[in-house]
Amino acid sequence: MPVPKYESDYEMIREIKSKEGVDAAVKHDVPVGIDGNVDHTTEYLYVPATNEEATGDYAVFVTNRDHVAPEEITHVTNSHRRRWDIENQYKSVKSFLPKTSSKDYRIRLFTFTFASLLYNLWRLTDYLLKVGMDREIRSQPVVTARTFVRAVGNSLPKAG
Repeated sequence: MPVPKYESDYEMIREIKSKEGVDAAVKHDVPVGIDGNVDHTTEYLYVPATNEEATGDYAVFVTNRDHVAPEEITHVTNSHRRRWDIENQYKSVKSFLPKTSSKDYRIRLFTFTFASLLYNLWRLTDYLLKVGMDREIRSQPVVTARTFVRAVGNSLPKAG
């Protein structure tokens, strides 16, 4: 797979930096397709990076919204960032799912609902511990998900 070239992005970032009082920009109607066939167009949004671990000083967001006005850039990128948090949390629920090979939707619904409840209990426990310990809410969990699930499993009565 060839290494992507970001020269047009670097050029846009240099252009933003060269303008006084401008810290964000949007590139409209960027074509997307395969082998020269354009499937659709996107909007590229260039904003200052907010992540301390970012390798560059700008972040690039891509959206399929029809036309993003310059005054909407902050709103759209903040929505993308919040959505990313939600996606990551949804992936985290999977670690709480019990293993099943059943094709019965009722069993699958139950396992997902149970996993979601366990996940929410873990998040609530972590939040309360952080508040009690006066720690930053967005810091690493005080109790890992694995430890929490193990503790819940050990406290349940044995079936049989």
